[in-house]
Amino acid sequence: MAVEPLAHFDTGGELPAVVMVHGMTFSKETWDPIVDRLRDRFRCLSVDLPGHGESTGSGADPMLVIERIHATVVENGVVNPVVVGHSAGALHATGYGFAHESSGVVNVDQSLRVGPFAGFVQTLATALSGRDFDVTFEPFAVSIGVGRLPEPERERVLTTQRIDQQLVLDYWFKPLTERPAVLQAEIDAMLDGVKVPYLWLAGGLVETADREHLLAHVAQAQIETWSELGHMAHLAEPDRFVTRLSQFVTSAVNPDT
Repeated sequence: MAVEPLAHFDTGGELPAVVMVHGMTFSKETWDPIVDRLRDRFRCLSVDLPGHGESTGSGADPMLVIERIHATVVENGVVNPVVVGHSAGALHATGYGFAHESSGVVNVDQSLRVGPFAGFVQTLATALSGRDFDVTFEPFAVSIGVGRLPEPERERVLTTQRIDQQLVLDYWFKPLTERPAVLQAEIDAMLDGVKVPYLWLAGGLVETADREHLLAHVAQAQIETWSELGHMAHLAEPDRFVTRLSQFVTSAVNPDT
């Protein structure tokens, strides 16, 4: 059965390609300041994840989401992109680096040690699935860090965000329903298969356990910490992010130069 591509924005052209995957509750437009700064250097393809923006469908099956990203890449004739993901979107970007040909992966502020998170959200499962969703999800919404962005970027990003109970339950289906150790083993098997250059750009301090975990599983992993910028580091300082991303893409696409 054919996999449906996602709604997307593509700058086109023959330049090396960067595929951009937003975090849960956002949309492809969240990447606009990055696309605007990169479009003369790279081909930029930003997608709406299922249930976000203009894309329909569910995010409950992460591998199906990855296949829909790939279908979008294929539909647009993109070959060996660098895949960039923010927050939960970085899990899909990482999965893409495992499942399909790519030149590299950039992870913006997403730990790959997901077991502790799964254990925590399972204690909130009843509240998240019931009438207390708004109150229960509020600390997570605050932790995303939109409020830390300077104006007018803060207001712009808020217009790209939609917090919906069913959307959150879909994307957290596996953390809410699988034993944390089993889920972590699935993630680790995926990480072991990522053989391309990998940059984890953290917007906060990285715990030793998180650092050691990634380095133990991803052969070409690099970790950088921009500890003053928060979860949305790429939008807090877009010029700095674009400079670093450009360096990474150039190196990943042309490793011998």
